[in-house]
Amino acid sequence: MKRTFKQFLIKYKYLISIIVFAVLIGFVGDHSLIKRWAQKQEIAELKSQINEQKNTYKQDKIELEKIQKNPEAVKRVAHEKYYMKTEDEDIFVIEDEIND
Repeated sequence: MKRTFKQFLIKYKYLISIIVFAVLIGFVGDHSLIKRWAQKQEIAELKSQINEQKNTYKQDKIELEKIQKNPEAVKRVAHEKYYMKTEDEDIFVIEDEIND
């Protein structure tokens, strides 16, 4: 005996509805599982960037305190970071060129 499509739908209506529900939840919509996973990955990346910024802030704060307390630290920073010089010295900045 040949079954009709309507009989097939009636017999497996619960299975079909579960499959449709799973597809909708997993792949379709703004709150799908795939989008939630992507958002969790983005949140983890942003948290790591926040931690990096906090560490940079702490290091800069420590260096600022050193500069404010010690005049020699000001000279060191001026020499190393900004290539400044005193009146009786010359500074040469050498950059390597890569020839391909």
